[in-house]
Amino acid sequence: MSEYTYQGVDRKGQKVTGRVEAPTEGDLRMILRTKGIRPTRIERGTKTGEGGVSRPTGGSIRGVPNEIVVLFTRQLQLLISSGVPLLQSITILHEQSHHAVFKKLLGIIKERVSQGSYFWETLAPYPLVFPRLYTALVRAGESSGSLDQMLKRLTKYLEDAEKMKRMLKSAMMYPIIVISIGVGVISLMLIFVIPKFESMLASSGQELPAFTKAVIDTSHFFVNNAVPILGGIVAAVYMLIRYVRTPEGKAVMDRIFYRIPLFGGLMQKAGVARFCRTLQTLLMSGVNIIDAIDICRATIDNAVIEEPVRRVRAEVESGKTLGMVMSKYDVFPKMAVQMIQVGESTGNMDKMLEKIADFYDTEVEIIVGGMSKLIEPFILVFLGGTVGGLMIAMYLPIFKLAGGAGE
Repeated sequence: MSEYTYQGVDRKGQKVTGRVEAPTEGDLRMILRTKGIRPTRIERGTKTGEGGVSRPTGGSIRGVPNEIVVLFTRQLQLLISSGVPLLQSITILHEQSHHAVFKKLLGIIKERVSQGSYFWETLAPYPLVFPRLYTALVRAGESSGSLDQMLKRLTKYLEDAEKMKRMLKSAMMYPIIVISIGVGVISLMLIFVIPKFESMLASSGQELPAFTKAVIDTSHFFVNNAVPILGGIVAAVYMLIRYVRTPEGKAVMDRIFYRIPLFGGLMQKAGVARFCRTLQTLLMSGVNIIDAIDICRATIDNAVIEEPVRRVRAEVESGKTLGMVMSKYDVFPKMAVQMIQVGESTGNMDKMLEKIADFYDTEVEIIVGGMSKLIEPFILVFLGGTVGGLMIAMYLPIFKLAGGAGE
């Protein structure tokens, strides 16, 4: 026997909580159903006897790549649409999974579904793997009896979101990688190349130009402080990564990037596209607009847009139209707002949202595609100018010496 705590809703629609001993979670659900209680959350407490099987909590399941979740969703949709029952489909995917963490999770899900749990209830405790959007759509699919169609819609959404994420990541990483390589090359020149030139110039005994002296002094600084500088850079990068991974740091970095030309427009368009795509998917699936906006806010992953969306939700809940509320905030482009207003007036909100998302997805692709062409000349000028300046500083005395010898 194991001890369980539960939260649920009774026949009158009131929330109830309690603590019950039962052999398994499935037995507990049967007990609650006889009492007219629909459980919304069940947690295992301390084990009171044999037969209890320990299982990880939702917070301990992490490290599952998005690609694995997308593949699972696509395969599950194909199996269910082919007439394979849900439990058998999960069993098949569990047996063929090669990802250790995800295989363990599928085993837990399979066990709970076999005990009578709804599929969406088994996903809800693992938000790091199956976000709220995923759970909401699966719940809508189970409620309406169209789980295969909902999984198909969910697969398309996840694939589009993953494609957008890869584009944004490549746009951000390209200049960082190139600049890092350039800084590394310049550092190697200051530490290894410049000292060799210095020894050669010192043997000539001539007065060095001020530019050459400045470069040599910089080289001495790097050589004498190479370890502290390298340690400082590594520590700074480590602390910056740790800070950015916190909610506060993520919000600060989002606001900084949003103010940078080109990157700000890219973030705005990507955020609006994701908001509209998510909202359209949820509304088409039967989720009410208040809950849909709330889920959108959690999936945008952009602090600059999250706050306006939170305010939009509050005003829409008070009875205002979505388009009217969005028009108050600059983060939403006027074209997007106007199209949403047209969609509300014509009753084609979902189609308008899809068109907006497609339009801004294309805009993001164009920006990302042209970003390397725009940034590359600036990087080449910076690196070429810096490296060329260092070489000129070293060759100036040689030119001066050759000029004096020819007189």
